[in-house]
Amino acid sequence: MADIRDNDTTMKRLCLAIVLVSLAVIPSKAFEIDSLSLHLHLASLKRASAPEVLEGYLILTAKGPYRSVAAAFDNEGFTRLHAYERNEQGVFVLALPLPLKRSEPLAYRMIVDGTWMADPLNPLKAEGRAGVELSLAMVPYLTDEKAGLYHIMDEDGRTAHFLFKGEPGMVVTVAGTFNNWDPFLYEMSETSPGTYRLDVVLTAGTHYYAFYYLGDEHPDPLNEDKASDRAGRVFSVLTVPGAPR
Repeated sequence: MADIRDNDTTMKRLCLAIVLVSLAVIPSKAFEIDSLSLHLHLASLKRASAPEVLEGYLILTAKGPYRSVAAAFDNEGFTRLHAYERNEQGVFVLALPLPLKRSEPLAYRMIVDGTWMADPLNPLKAEGRAGVELSLAMVPYLTDEKAGLYHIMDEDGRTAHFLFKGEPGMVVTVAGTFNNWDPFLYEMSETSPGTYRLDVVLTAGTHYYAFYYLGDEHPDPLNEDKASDRAGRVFSVLTVPGAPR
């Protein structure tokens, strides 16, 4: 019977080792951020505290005689370990960009020297699967409807999701090389007050386009790739690689 228990314990340890190896550890870049003020804030922290949100980042901290601290999040299936970085005051710091398009609190657990736990400095808790205690971060979730964040092209590589914001109740169209610059052919739908959308399947190649709104031609404010002609007209550019599937 003793041998069976020993084998059972060995198997449990082996399974745990396999799980830990399968987790992707993301090195901390807490101090590799563009904002100088946020960088200085993180570097100067002398004590750990509950989660906070600063300049579009979720800030998690910990302090103690630890060798390593990390956090894993429910929205990533707890499969990625985000490692904290220790500042000169001995505070472990993790700075993560706020997630996009989420409406519920962000649930996470800490891993301190290999031991999983709820964040002891965060009073907001919830019960997860199998009764596991989770910590909750109440964060203002960002929208991806910003230049540099919005994905105009679909994952299929050929469908463009055009989006335009303006006054409600207007007629907004999109025209470009894909429809011979016809400003009346592709009218966008107003999906919510002042938000206009249209999906267009494009052929492979480089396409130039613009929106037509209140009698004027507008390049796409969500698309940072622009071009201009000899007359100074500015257009947005979309490149569709390969052949349509």
